[in-house]
Amino acid sequence: MAVDVISSLNTNGSGLNITQLAKDLTQAETSAKRSIVTDRIDKAEVSLSALDRLRTQFESLDSAVGAAASASATSITSDNSAIVLTSEDTENLVMGDTTIAVEQMAQQQVLAFGGFSGETDTLAGGTLVIDFGSWDDAEPSAFTADATKTQQTITIAEGTTLAELADQITALDGLAASIIDVGDGTFSLGVLTDYGAKNAVRFTATQDDPASTNTAIDVLDMTDQVEDVQMQAAMNAQLKVNGITITRPSNDIDDVIPGVSFTVAGYSDYMATVSVEINTTAAEEAMQGLVDAFNTTLKMLDTMTDRGYAGSAAGDLAGDSAINGLRREFERSLNQGISGYGDRTYYLSDLGVRTERDGTLTLDTNALEDAMTNSPQIFEAILRDGLSSPTAGVELSGTPGTTAIAGRYSLTRDTVTGTAFVNGIELVNEGTEDGITTYTATSGNLRGVSFKLEDGVENAIIDFGRSFISNFQDSMDKWLSSSGAMSRRENSIGDSISDDSTMLDSIDASAEAKEAYYLTRFTQMEMVVTTLNNTGDYLESLIDAWNNSNN
Repeated sequence: MAVDVISSLNTNGSGLNITQLAKDLTQAETSAKRSIVTDRIDKAEVSLSALDRLRTQFESLDSAVGAAASASATSITSDNSAIVLTSEDTENLVMGDTTIAVEQMAQQQVLAFGGFSGETDTLAGGTLVIDFGSWDDAEPSAFTADATKTQQTITIAEGTTLAELADQITALDGLAASIIDVGDGTFSLGVLTDYGAKNAVRFTATQDDPASTNTAIDVLDMTDQVEDVQMQAAMNAQLKVNGITITRPSNDIDDVIPGVSFTVAGYSDYMATVSVEINTTAAEEAMQGLVDAFNTTLKMLDTMTDRGYAGSAAGDLAGDSAINGLRREFERSLNQGISGYGDRTYYLSDLGVRTERDGTLTLDTNALEDAMTNSPQIFEAILRDGLSSPTAGVELSGTPGTTAIAGRYSLTRDTVTGTAFVNGIELVNEGTEDGITTYTATSGNLRGVSFKLEDGVENAIIDFGRSFISNFQDSMDKWLSSSGAMSRRENSIGDSISDDSTMLDSIDASAEAKEAYYLTRFTQMEMVVTTLNNTGDYLESLIDAWNNSNN
């Protein structure tokens, strides 16, 4: 109770605690309104806290979905250290075993021009013409220039040092040069080419002044033979793949086993076997992880939007139309089909994901195993975008933009003019090499995709599919964005709290003014009562005095 100082000092007043009376009257007039606004703020803050927890769960789900996109349901192994696996293209993998025997590794040509006294040896002026091609196995070897490679010429100024010449050679594509201390007091100019038989070189040196006192450059001339300076011949890799002999210019090979890249790392006494197998366990782990993440979010949405029927407590977001709408979108996204992977549409249910009566998901592992055995491409379609063509003689590369529409596209080409179109949009012709013409899409849905067409291809089908993961992440980005459902609701509730806080301040200010008004009026009343009581006391005293005088 408030201490009424005025009433305490004024012992001849009404005796009422006018300070407490002013407070009580003010509270009676404002408490109901204040309680309504306070309750509204409390509920809004509970909703805001629930939205924050829901956002955190959605962000966690987004991370889980992103992690699932990198899952692989294939197992690729090599049983021999001579074949080292380097990467895989899951879209193009073909299940099965491939045997590989290494008969010859690809080699660089290694040249050594000796007899120099050091890096600072100065050379006579002239030219060094470099041809790229191959040397045969005859004695002496004969050189055949590669017509597809441009002849290079180095101009050697009079007095150029050996080190400077090495730098000039290294500056050319396909060559690297260095100065090597042989250890017997002499130095050699070492030259390395790229791997492959056709990447060998022939140097033709022509000196400007035969009488130059600097070191003659004819030591670099290989016009007639290569044996004196060639330490290692350039060679192709030669492998026997499933019994068929093949050659490649490099030890890094990506076109022998569909979807598998490997490096020839050495020789072995036994044949290597590269196995590509379905890994059902990995697929089950990936799908179960998705199901668990989805269920956690579904249960949170259920709890938060529960209206509290049958005596249960209502959720923190019960009756929130925005979040109920978000929940419906979330559930629809789990049942959406994905196209662009051929003639049919795929669903999560194709991999054994079932929706139960309570809305949660379960994984039928038997159905998943059956799908992985008979249709493993569905797993890839669920997790990763796909770009492919069922048309022979077509090779695709690149990635369409995020706004590209999934579906089947038609490519047409005029083999006379060389012009090509995808769904009516012209492609850029990048040129033809070895009978294969490369085109690039610079606009349209497939912008960024490169098309390699063999001669004779006039029409082709191009399939572009957006995976379930990509579509779901697009939805997640929308829901979590600054303009998404959650942000709009958070902003709306925040504005409501701000408005109600302002209203609460107004109610408090009004109450304070009202209380002051009552206190002023009651004080005035107290003054009147005090005056009346003092007058009464005076009259009583006067009457008592009169009575005493009469006696």
